[in-house]
Amino acid sequence: MEVLIHFVFQLFKIGILAFLYSFLWRKLLIIITLFKPNWKVKEQMSYYPTIYVSLLIFSFTYFGNHGLGDGPKIPIGYWETVENVNWEDYGYLEKVKSSDGKKIEFEKFLVKNNKLCGKYGGFFYNYKHSYFVYDLCTKKLMEFETKLVYNKHADKNDLPKSNELLSFYKNYNNYWGGIRFLIYP
Repeated sequence: MEVLIHFVFQLFKIGILAFLYSFLWRKLLIIITLFKPNWKVKEQMSYYPTIYVSLLIFSFTYFGNHGLGDGPKIPIGYWETVENVNWEDYGYLEKVKSSDGKKIEFEKFLVKNNKLCGKYGGFFYNYKHSYFVYDLCTKKLMEFETKLVYNKHADKNDLPKSNELLSFYKNYNNYWGGIRFLIYP
């Protein structure tokens, strides 16, 4: 049910954005014709349907998909996403496994320098290690047994320390909030 409600909201928001973008596009074309009078612009042509469909398609791409309803997502780079279910505090990576063969779930994380740094946690798994660094570029996972060992590694490599890691909800708001919320579908 949450997915349907969010999708209807998404369609409504895309409609408003398409109206604003088509209005701005028409004004830009009018300004261009002032400087280039030979350039013909069809005044009757409506840009709204094209922009609406483009924004709808964009909302389902890697860069625009923030999840529908109770399945929020954050793109973190290199075609990887941190996902969540039912807005719990835990995020997870779908395709990556820990050294003990379990799906990676984490309670806090942050992406810096193309590396996902996180603290393991979740409802279903107990992990051998406490912290990890996943290199998004090379797809390699490093794990750390204690906070102290992780913080030493973070100091050497200009990564966030354990106290700088944020919950899924805060990361989601930092990424999708603000100007992105206003201009993206």
